[in-house]
Amino acid sequence: MKRLLACFGCLALMLWVSSSTQADAVTDAVERNQEVVVLYRAGDWNRALVAAKQALLANETALGSDHHEVATSLYQLGTLYQRRGQYDKAEGFHQRALVIREQRLPANDLRIADSVMALGAMNRNRGWYGTAEPFLERGLRIREAALGPDHLKVAHGLNELARMYRAQDRFSEAADLAQRAISILERTLGSEHPTVAEGLNELALIFHNQGRLDKAEPYYLRALEIRKSALDPKDILIARSLSNLATLNHNAGDFARAESYYRQSLQTKQSVLGPTHPDVAITLRNMGLMFKDKGDPAQAEAFLQNAVVMLEAKVGVNAPTVAGTLANLADLYIYQGRHDEAETVLQRAVGIWESALDPHHPALARTLSSLALVYVHQRRFAAAEPLQSRSVAILERALGPDNPDLATAYGNLALILAAQEKIERAEGHYRSALAIRERVLGLDHPQVADILDALASLLGENGRENEAELLATRAKVIRDGDK
Repeated sequence: MKRLLACFGCLALMLWVSSSTQADAVTDAVERNQEVVVLYRAGDWNRALVAAKQALLANETALGSDHHEVATSLYQLGTLYQRRGQYDKAEGFHQRALVIREQRLPANDLRIADSVMALGAMNRNRGWYGTAEPFLERGLRIREAALGPDHLKVAHGLNELARMYRAQDRFSEAADLAQRAISILERTLGSEHPTVAEGLNELALIFHNQGRLDKAEPYYLRALEIRKSALDPKDILIARSLSNLATLNHNAGDFARAESYYRQSLQTKQSVLGPTHPDVAITLRNMGLMFKDKGDPAQAEAFLQNAVVMLEAKVGVNAPTVAGTLANLADLYIYQGRHDEAETVLQRAVGIWESALDPHHPALARTLSSLALVYVHQRRFAAAEPLQSRSVAILERALGPDNPDLATAYGNLALILAAQEKIERAEGHYRSALAIRERVLGLDHPQVADILDALASLLGENGRENEAELLATRAKVIRDGDK
């Protein structure tokens, strides 16, 4: 009996030691994963990536390949690769994390929702909207089931889905979700809580992207007022509100106010995040765009080049944010007539987009169109045509038949075709552009007049003077009425 009790005591001690060792291993894993979070929030994504890889290896060794803390490491790696624009790698890590979580956690565990929301957001950013939507909807359903319809995480899920609709120009649906999110935030936290400002910003962006600047500005201003009253004056969220107002005033052509907002935002970001944080680079890029539109190309180039260098160092040379900034720099070169430099920069941007995004993403279409424009300026119309045709095909698929960007793409393709004496096809694309602008913008919009003039010129040069005169007269009536 004594021997049996002694054996039982040994077994209990072994179990206690094993349990203690397991608990220590989990604690160590949590600490390793938390180190990654600290580096990520500091904007040091390269060091965060190294730390995440080390954490994954250590956690798999200590806990096994299917532990939920291993899933956390996989999720973090997916998030880091996603921010760098390396979506293929990101997807693999997010999928592995999701598999473990689905196997190890209850069906409505919020960590499963985090994984599917991450996959949805990543596919949205790639332009894979059909793939993204089910993930985002599932994540939202899990959060609603686990937390109820008025929880903050439900509001976050609504805003993620709203961002996808905004990216597709589904503005009415996006606004409905954003307004529902704001209602949740206000009921839960009160109307002056800083988290409410996040919802207000999303709704403002929806109106901003529609070109309804007068509708967007009050939401931006209210968000800024909430943050100024609730947060430290140097809080980064105040800087982001200032950036939003800067962009709005830039788009409205009020460059003095835009520059003032940008410089306030930049000063705070540099102070809080450091001088080379990706958010600082984005502000520099936006300031470069403002200086270009203001007519100061030297300042514009300096800001844009600085932004490219900083982004390459922080998020990697093949990140989508780098491609977007390169495309901005190329637009400046086109504006200055520096077409050879623009061509080189745009070819690099196209390469990044093609490796990082869905082949039908609108960002790729717009960069292809810019490269086609370079070839037009160089009178290389045969080289421009396939690029612009590809841009049109992408936008038709991604944006649908009633998008103003598609009308612009049709008009550009018509110009290229006309330059090659492909008159019938050019006329067809001009008429497609005209039909979209009339449906979307109205019969008397100035952009309708632009297409009417282009089509009149094409027909007049090809012996159809009577038709051309009617179109030109209608264009003149529109412009006279707009004065």
